[in-house]
Amino acid sequence: MIDALISGKLFRDTELRQSAKNTPFCNFMLTVQIDDPVPVIVSGIAFNEAAEKIARLKKGDAVAVTGSLKPNQWQDKTSGETKHGLSLTVSDCLSVYDIKKRKAD
Repeated sequence: MIDALISGKLFRDTELRQSAKNTPFCNFMLTVQIDDPVPVIVSGIAFNEAAEKIARLKKGDAVAVTGSLKPNQWQDKTSGETKHGLSLTVSDCLSVYDIKKRKAD
C-alpha cells in the first residue's frame, strides 16, 4: 500500500452506516483533478471519527484525506473492458468546516 494525502471533491452525497460490530463507517468517492482534463475517481472508506466527519459533507464539498492507497481493477459489466481505479482507507480527514476562524491579533 501507498501512504497518500489526497484532496478532491465528493462525487456524491455520503451516508454514515454501522458495521455488524457497531463501528461507524462511510464509503465515498472523490473526484481529483490532475493535469488530464478528466478527473481521477478515488473510492474511499473511513471509520469512526473520520467517517462521522466525512458523512456530514455533501456532493461537491472539498475534503483532504490521508490514508493507505492501493490500485485496483475490475471488469466493466457492460463492455467486459478492464477498468482501473484507486481505493483509499482513510486514517484522517480535513474539510473547510473543520477549520475555525482565527481571531485577529
